[in-house]
Amino acid sequence: MAKNVNLKMKAAAPTAPVQTKPSTFGKHLPLVLVAILFLALSLLYFPVAYQKMEPQASDITQWQGASTAISVYNANHKDTALWTPYMFSGMPSYMISFPNKYPFLESITKLTEKLISWRIFLLFIGGLGIFLLIRHLKLSPWIAFFAAVAFVFSCHWVGLLEIGHNTKFRAIMYIPWVLWALFRAKDKPNLLNLGLMATFLITQLRENHPQISYYMYLFIGMYWVYSLIESFRNKEMKRFSAWTLLLILAFSLTVLAVMNPYLSTMEYSHHTMRGGAAGLEKSYAQAWSFPPKEIISLIIPDFFGGINQTYWGYMPFTQIYNYFGIIVLMLGVMALFGKHRRMAIFLWISSFLFTLMSFGSFTPALSDFFLKILPYFNKFRVPSMILTMVQINAVILAALGIDGLLEKQGNVKWQKLLFRTFWICGGIFLLYVIAAKGIFKGLPFTTPAEIQNYSSNNALSQLEGAKAMRLDLLVKSGIISLLFLTVGSGLCYLFSTKKLKTPVFVMLLTLLCFADLWIYTGKHLKEVQPVSNRVARFDMTDYDQFLLQDKDDYRIYPFNMNRIRPAGEWAFYHHSVDGYSAAKLKRYDDVLKLIQGGSGQDGEMIRYLKGLYQDQDNMRENPLPVLDMLSTKYIVMPDSLPYAEMFSNIRPVYNSGDGVYIYRNLKALPRAWFVDSLSVIPEADKRLDAMRNVYFNPRRVAIVESPVANTAKPDSSYARLVDSGMQTMKYEVFTNKDAYLVLSEVYYPAGWMALIDGKETAIYPTNHTLRGVVIPAGKHSLELVLAPKSYALSLKLSLAGLLITILAVIGGYLLHRRKKEALA
Repeated sequence: MAKNVNLKMKAAAPTAPVQTKPSTFGKHLPLVLVAILFLALSLLYFPVAYQKMEPQASDITQWQGASTAISVYNANHKDTALWTPYMFSGMPSYMISFPNKYPFLESITKLTEKLISWRIFLLFIGGLGIFLLIRHLKLSPWIAFFAAVAFVFSCHWVGLLEIGHNTKFRAIMYIPWVLWALFRAKDKPNLLNLGLMATFLITQLRENHPQISYYMYLFIGMYWVYSLIESFRNKEMKRFSAWTLLLILAFSLTVLAVMNPYLSTMEYSHHTMRGGAAGLEKSYAQAWSFPPKEIISLIIPDFFGGINQTYWGYMPFTQIYNYFGIIVLMLGVMALFGKHRRMAIFLWISSFLFTLMSFGSFTPALSDFFLKILPYFNKFRVPSMILTMVQINAVILAALGIDGLLEKQGNVKWQKLLFRTFWICGGIFLLYVIAAKGIFKGLPFTTPAEIQNYSSNNALSQLEGAKAMRLDLLVKSGIISLLFLTVGSGLCYLFSTKKLKTPVFVMLLTLLCFADLWIYTGKHLKEVQPVSNRVARFDMTDYDQFLLQDKDDYRIYPFNMNRIRPAGEWAFYHHSVDGYSAAKLKRYDDVLKLIQGGSGQDGEMIRYLKGLYQDQDNMRENPLPVLDMLSTKYIVMPDSLPYAEMFSNIRPVYNSGDGVYIYRNLKALPRAWFVDSLSVIPEADKRLDAMRNVYFNPRRVAIVESPVANTAKPDSSYARLVDSGMQTMKYEVFTNKDAYLVLSEVYYPAGWMALIDGKETAIYPTNHTLRGVVIPAGKHSLELVLAPKSYALSLKLSLAGLLITILAVIGGYLLHRRKKEALA
């Protein structure tokens, strides 16, 4: 009997371990670490965060110049400005300043801006998103803190802020939150996670940087394929199917909610340089491709000189590092050998594919393949931008790598491997210190374009100094990276031998990672200025005052004025022929090239100046027909033109004394005029050739694309602009015969209507980029109104999508809470 009792006691021995409550510190550790992250960002970027300082970025000032009139209109009118006449002779405001009608999560920065700059706040938000993502993967708070530090101090993000790529930065900072929601939804495909997934997809997309969003969706697609394979392998297809359905619903809600602004943007894209099946012109689209050779700069950041003036690599220039840290890279490699191996393999494969896509023009066959198989891939330029996804992947990989190391602590085999790794890294470091200068001194350290520039300025001796400096940069950068790599591998070895406790080990890695990144990230946001300086930049000058004294409706053309005032900034006060945008209307861009030149051909202004000054014995004053038809009444130049008082086309009218010379274009046409005849040219290239011809006379002849019936040369006519607004124009017109009226307004069929005495009439594309209307004989009122039906529809759809998403989050949370209370 006793024996039986003893057996029962033995059988009952392996009881469940006693559950211990976490300590108060352990319970609040995640909050403490998040607070430390916020404090670190606040202190390191204190002037920007709290003292109303900002980087001196030309992109910001050019955007402000282009957007100010739109913002002022929106602040004083119930409707939204959908058009701006201040830039490129008039264009939709969709890619300049197009606020979402209804506020959502991204609007939080409007509230926090009173306490902390949106730049630093969103940098923290991005780090917090990574922290939550890593915690969701069931990694420790210490590892999540490491990942957050590695993310927020990755060199690229603050570099974007410095050069003013604000929309891109904002869109990137929400990607971690999208991935967090994606992983949550996969683990638990329920109503709450549907709402969260849709919420962060909407928030990210509403930052209105479609290119960054496109790359994020590519990652989601890759992750879906990886999950399909894993689910099939683990026989979890039911859960995978539920997750897939949830994704479809989340994407559907997102599409609905972002109709404002994307329905208008999509409509606009068909008329831009990026529109059509062919997308962007290939050489333009692939500018700033990432050179394969420069992959080494992910290990030695300054191998090709780093950024700005010291850069001598294969891109035209670069202002931002793509470096994400040698410690991060080392740990990402280690992730391939830990318990998260399969996830790590996926992240490495996706990073490899993204890197291949970034090569662009440097791998033509590969680039053509991606352009062919990936829908909409040809709509975007700067292929190197896709490396943002590689940098986010790298942070996740590093976190997985640390977690794998924690599991292998005490593993003798792993200890030996790490010991060898440490000595190999140390040996490479010592060899590099001794031999790097001799090995790399044969590199060119310059480019053909730079050599030509120095040579033309008789400064080749200065170039030798620059080359020596770049060699020193390369050597120093390599020493730093290899030193960090050696120390990092040494820490991993010490941890594996149990000489370091987990929190100490991870915090030492975090400090090492921060030091590694800060050497380069810390170069940014050093030269900052008060926000008031940017405002003061737009204080009215004497030449602004001179131009604004003229109350006629006219345009200006700032020719070669970037040194004094970049093209986009002129739009702050003036209707300009030029401007600043990466998504110009295709028709207008074609015509702008006739003015500015391109494809080896001189533009109108260069042709004009060459005719005057290149051949003194055969001096001739060529006409400026394209500038004339754009109502370009004033041409602003940085230099005076000798003998200009004798010219018949232009005359000097103002000299500001600080390098701004204003010339009156005496042949500029008004904003509307009747022509004598029409010339039908259906083919775009032939139309442009006709307009390039020095004998093109837009005052007499209008080029149309298809026959227009019932028009004649009027004997008596006039057209007077009686009212002009951001998106309405009214004319008083008279003609004694049915005649063709050319309007010096940019042709945009997606919304503009012409009304003659209140009745709609057709608008014809004229001179490739202008509008034309047939006016019946007699006196009439002509009104042009921008009223795109797509915009009105987008507001209704967006409101529905946002409301459903909010209801999904609230309903899902209440269900989650009820279920939790039922289990308690």
